[in-house]
Amino acid sequence: MKHAHPTGLSLKPEQVFFKDPATDRLLAMVMTLAAELHVTKDRLATLEMLLEKSKVVAPNALDTFIPAAQEAEKLKVEREAFVASLMQCTLGREVSLGATDDVIERFNRD
Repeated sequence: MKHAHPTGLSLKPEQVFFKDPATDRLLAMVMTLAAELHVTKDRLATLEMLLEKSKVVAPNALDTFIPAAQEAEKLKVEREAFVASLMQCTLGREVSLGATDDVIERFNRD
């Protein structure tokens, strides 16, 4: 049975650098997240420069911003929800619902 990537391209052997291939996959995930974070930081810095240049916000306004109580509470609730979601995997129990049968069938076709 020959498997292919969802794009239809043939799969190549997985690159393995560490004894456990799961470590390679984890490293790939971390590198992907690092790249995404860099893009986000770069775009945020650019946005800040554009806002300052157009005088929509003062220079360093983000650094000196103190949210009102309602804004601070909203940020806190969102931060706590994010942390809870992020840390869910550390509970040591299966949290994934897995793929639906139709998705599994699509990837199991020859």
